[in-house]
Amino acid sequence: MDYENKLRTRRQFLLAGLGLSLSAIANCEEPYPNRPIKMIVPVPAGGGADNVARSFALHMSKVLNQQIVIENRAGAAGIIAMDTLAKSAPDGYSLIQTNVSTISINPSIYNKLPYDSLRDFVPISLTSLGPMLLVINPKIPARSIKELIHYAKNKPGGLSYGSLGNGSIQHLAGYMLGKEAGIQTLHTPYKGAAPVAVDLLSGVIDMAFSGTGTVAGHLKAGRLIALGQTTVTRSSFFPSIPTFTEEGFKKMEFVLWNGLLAPTGTPSYIIQHLSNVTREVSKSTELMNLFAASTTNIASNTPEEFLQLIKKEQQIYSAIVKESGIKSEMI
Repeated sequence: MDYENKLRTRRQFLLAGLGLSLSAIANCEEPYPNRPIKMIVPVPAGGGADNVARSFALHMSKVLNQQIVIENRAGAAGIIAMDTLAKSAPDGYSLIQTNVSTISINPSIYNKLPYDSLRDFVPISLTSLGPMLLVINPKIPARSIKELIHYAKNKPGGLSYGSLGNGSIQHLAGYMLGKEAGIQTLHTPYKGAAPVAVDLLSGVIDMAFSGTGTVAGHLKAGRLIALGQTTVTRSSFFPSIPTFTEEGFKKMEFVLWNGLLAPTGTPSYIIQHLSNVTREVSKSTELMNLFAASTTNIASNTPEEFLQLIKKEQQIYSAIVKESGIKSEMI
């Protein structure tokens, strides 16, 4: 074989090899999704976070042409749900709508978690973001934050309040209110926002820090009264309710959010696709109107932006937990 024939043979061999490589790469990215997707929600059905998850799941299903099935796994401060996802196959068919408490706060509350909040999960996108409202039972003789503080200072045993679990954002907000206001607050943990609302409505507890979607209907009907917001600026849905910042509180900024995660190892093209779909449906008029009806702020962002938010919050809440001394053993 002369030199020209050798060169031609070598070129054909290299091109054939390149073709196989490109084919292998193409085959790695299988059509997604080609079967139903499971979305874990770490709270019971019926609360604000559950409604956010179900609303997004419904609208994302239409874009993805596959059903997204909600699986509520409440309890243990979201640890059961997060651990379930961490141990799921990283194939894009198991997701979780998590929240600020489960991923930003839990690492500081629990000494030993069965997962690493940064190493074992990949952020996809936020789904909602907004203030918590301090809401009280109407039987409490207070119609402002100052009146509530005055009432608490004269009430034996202080004010009882509910949260979504030990070390949750609602728990930390109640602790910080007590410290800054100089009043006694008694914490009662629950497994979700809906049971907190039930006991608040019946007068079992005096007050709660709640997401807007959970209590909006009760506020409109006069069954609950809102006294303050935990964001720096007032929500457009509640322009008449002052923020704690306006009332002179320095450490009462708590932002409540929900967002989607996948197990680490999920192919990057799937993460990007899900993030794109989440952001696409968050801009749909139908979904925005649905969220507005429950006074919930719809949200979305990129995986990179979501990761930076989580890292920043973990530092903030680590300092608050250290100051409060709130700790818990595994449930």
